[in-house]
Amino acid sequence: MRREAIKTIGLWVLTIALIAAHIFFRSQAHAEQTGWKEIHTRTGDCRIAFPTLPQIVEQKLKLNQEGMHLAYDVYLAPYREHSVCVLLVAQYPKPVPPGSEMLGLEGLLNGIISQHPDNRLVFSESVQMQGLPALNFMVESGKNFFRGQAVMVGNKLYMIAMEGIKQRFEEKTFQRFLQSFQLLTKEKFTKSHNPD
Repeated sequence: MRREAIKTIGLWVLTIALIAAHIFFRSQAHAEQTGWKEIHTRTGDCRIAFPTLPQIVEQKLKLNQEGMHLAYDVYLAPYREHSVCVLLVAQYPKPVPPGSEMLGLEGLLNGIISQHPDNRLVFSESVQMQGLPALNFMVESGKNFFRGQAVMVGNKLYMIAMEGIKQRFEEKTFQRFLQSFQLLTKEKFTKSHNPD
């Protein structure tokens, strides 16, 4: 995929995820906590533990006249009364060319930052996530935070994030959420893209 297309798709995914998280957070802020629940994604390609059973938003967007679509699932669960845990799984129409993964992730982060004029980047760093290049970041805006880590695998983008009230942010909780994420298709993907 061309660089501009990767950035554009990243911005669409981000916009949709943030709107869904904001709406969900406002409507579910006082959901009862019953203990962390491990779930498998609808497509079975990863698993993660949420503080409560998540709600799922599924969407498919037409990208062009040739019929290319962007499909995504957003999993949302409140954490106490001040935050929401988010897993975004977006499926691009074509795999991102090897070596371009960070470009797509940086486009996603730039989309987060540009969503609101008050948004400011606290930090971002390239990291390894289950042996794959990933982007770890934190964005703040006024009284709110958006803490996340994202990775691209083939034609899929995975973003694990928390959003909520800045004064109530708990890095330990974010790390618990992040560490519970497990790709179930990585080995198959790695073998098919790295022949021996």
